Amino acid sequence: MKIAIAGAGAAGSYCARRLLAGGYDIDLYDLPHKNVCGIAPCAWMTTADIAPLLAGVGLDYQDYVLRSFSTVRFEDCDLPAVLMTIDKPRLLSDLRRGMAVLDGSPDLSRYDRVIDATGTARAFLPPIADDHLCRCVQVRMPVLPSLPPVPSVRYVTGGYAWSFPLEGGLRHVGCLSHLTDPADLLKGCGFLEDAAGPVICGCRSLLRVTAPSGALPCVSSDRKIWGIGEAIGCVYPIVGDGIVPAFESVRLLLDHLEDPEAYTAAVPAAFPQMEAERDLLLTLKAGKIPGSGQLLRMRDQTRLGIRIGVAEVARVLAGVLARTQEHGYTKDRAGHGPVH
Repeated sequence: MKIAIAGAGAAGSYCARRLLAGGYDIDLYDLPHKNVCGIAPCAWMTTADIAPLLAGVGLDYQDYVLRSFSTVRFEDCDLPAVLMTIDKPRLLSDLRRGMAVLDGSPDLSRYDRVIDATGTARAFLPPIADDHLCRCVQVRMPVLPSLPPVPSVRYVTGGYAWSFPLEGGLRHVGCLSHLTDPADLLKGCGFLEDAAGPVICGCRSLLRVTAPSGALPCVSSDRKIWGIGEAIGCVYPIVGDGIVPAFESVRLLLDHLEDPEAYTAAVPAAFPQMEAERDLLLTLKAGKIPGSGQLLRMRDQTRLGIRIGVAEVARVLAGVLARTQEHGYTKDRAGHGPVH
C-alpha cells in the first residue's frame, strides 16, 4: 500500500514513523513554516502519558524534557500536577529521522491512502458541518531570573493565558480565547511584563475545539482519506492540549487501518472527556452557567497531569464565566494572522 501523509507536525511525523516501521511505503508532505522554531503551531507542554507512546517508536521521552513540574498555579491556586515542557522541534526532527519531507501537497491519484494530518486546515477531509475554532497567540521570550520556575495560568475573556518555563531562562507564553482577540488579552494579563529581553519568536494559530464526535467524518466516503490528530478534533477543548491525543489517534488508526467504521467509532470512544469539555465550553460561550450535570462530568478528572476535583472545576469555570460576562462576549469570532 502506497500512503501519503499530509502534514509533518506531531500527528503526521508520529504516524510516518509508525507506518514506516510497519513496512508501509510512505511519503511525508508539509508546507514551509516561517517560524523561527520551524513548527506551527508550537506547543511545549505535555504529560508523562507521552512516555509509552514514544517508547513504541524507539524514543525515550526523557531526552526531550526541558523542565518537569509537580505544581501548576491557576491564578492564586496551586494544584498538584505531573507536567513537563519538552523540546518539540527536536522531537519532531527525531520522529522524522531518515525520512524526506516533501514540500507541498500530495497528488491524491498517486496513493492508495492519504492521511490528513493538516490540523485545523483539514485540507483533504470534507468540511465539518458545525466546526468550532478559537484563536491562539504565543511567544517564546527570556524572562527575569527571579521568576519562580512554576507553570502559571490566568483567566482572560473567554479563555486563559499561560506562562510555561522552558530551559535557559526562556518561557513559552501565550493566550487563547474562544470569544475575542487573544493578542490584546495577552498584553493585559501581565505575563509579558516578565520579559527580560525581546521576544525570540511568536505566532498565531487556530485551535479546533469541536471534539471528535463533532469533527466527522474522520474517513472520506471513498475510504481513501483518513484523518488523525486535530484534523478530526483530537484536542481537549478547554485546556487545548493535543500532542498525546494526536499520538493516540495514530495508534487507533493503525489498530483499524482496514476498518473505517471501527476507526470512526473508536476515536470518540477513546476521548470521552473531550466531549464533556466541548459541551461545557459551548455553555460558557453562550454566557450561561454550567449545570450540575456538566460539572459532575468534569469531577475528579486528571487532566494534563493535574488532579482537579469538582470544587476546583467550579472555581476555574466561575473565573472564566465572570470574565466572559464582564465583557459581554457571547459570539465566537475566531480568526488568525501574524503576531504583531
